[in-house]
Amino acid sequence: MIRRHRLAFNVIALGLLGACASAPPVNSMATVAVQATVTPGDLLASDSRAIQMKSALQAAGINADVISAGRVVRVACATMSDGTWGGLGVLPEGARAANDSVWRVRVLNVGDNDREAVNPLTAPVPALNWSGKAAYTFVPNWRELGRSSNLDPVPLPSDQAGRYLVVFSRYLVRCSS
Repeated sequence: MIRRHRLAFNVIALGLLGACASAPPVNSMATVAVQATVTPGDLLASDSRAIQMKSALQAAGINADVISAGRVVRVACATMSDGTWGGLGVLPEGARAANDSVWRVRVLNVGDNDREAVNPLTAPVPALNWSGKAAYTFVPNWRELGRSSNLDPVPLPSDQAGRYLVVFSRYLVRCSS
C-alpha cells in the first residue's frame, strides 16, 4: 500500500517538474528584453561572469569588433513569475538597442549553468514597451487606509496584457510573447 502511494507521489512530482517553465527550445524564436550592452571593459574583469561571457563569445565566433561596435547585449525573458532565461544577444550589423527594448531572438543555443547562451537578435518589437517598468507603486499611508499591503499593482495596458510576467517586482517580457 505504501509502495503504491510512493509511486503515485513520484509520478505526480515528475509531472509537476515537467510543467515548470524552461528555456525556449532550440531552433525557435523567442522574445527578449535587452538588459545592457556588453562593453569591451566588461570582458576585462577577472570574475567568473566575465570569464564565462568571454568564453561563450569566443566559442560563438564573436570577435572584438562586434563587441566594440556595441552589437553584443545581455538579454532576458520571463519563463515564469520567478524564473528567467537569457544570455547574450548579437544585434544585426548597424543596429543599436536601448536597455529594456524588446527584440526577437533566434534560439540556436540555450546555454546552461556553465555555458552562456549566445544567439542572434533578428528584429525589434516596438509594440512591446513595458519591460523593465515597475509592477507596483508604493502606498505610503497604507495603514491609515486600513490596507494590508503598502503596494498597489500597476496594471498593464490592454494591448500589453498577457505578454509580461512580474519578476523581482518589475515587468519582464514573456519568452513566448
